[in-house]
Amino acid sequence: MIPRLLLTAILAYTSLSVIAQTGTYVYPTSHMRWNEVVCHIEGGVVRQGNDWRGDIVYTIERNKIYSGYSTSSFNLAYTFRDGKLYIGDSYFTDAITYTLDGQYIYVGDSHFPLDLAYTIAPDRNNPGVLNIFKEDSISPFDIVAVMQGDPSSDEIFAILLTMGLL
Repeated sequence: MIPRLLLTAILAYTSLSVIAQTGTYVYPTSHMRWNEVVCHIEGGVVRQGNDWRGDIVYTIERNKIYSGYSTSSFNLAYTFRDGKLYIGDSYFTDAITYTLDGQYIYVGDSHFPLDLAYTIAPDRNNPGVLNIFKEDSISPFDIVAVMQGDPSSDEIFAILLTMGLL
């Protein structure tokens, strides 16, 4: 009797934690219409569209971005470490494609203002929503993506890669 009760309690606890995990949904505009979802991330898997039937573009695991639904080293596309996005598993500075510094994404291993590609800022009207703007703008006309959820740094890069913005 006690093992069954214990097993039931463990199952309830684990299922609640799985249900509580929410994904990140990406929209092209601040209107955030469900039918306009470009891609979403759930459980480290980046899918196109708004549901489980979308094509899997990337898989994210331990700051590594893999092509497709795989965590094989043969499918490793990018590695995110120390605020920099590297091609493959390289440690060389010429393999740095983008740098994330706070709310700014720069091209290459740079912090030069002309290399600024995107600015990430929270939405003023919608809590829990992040806007990605072109260059150093924060104008609503320069929004290139809207993220609903709490993405990690490597998930932000996977989203931008999926949208073809990097």
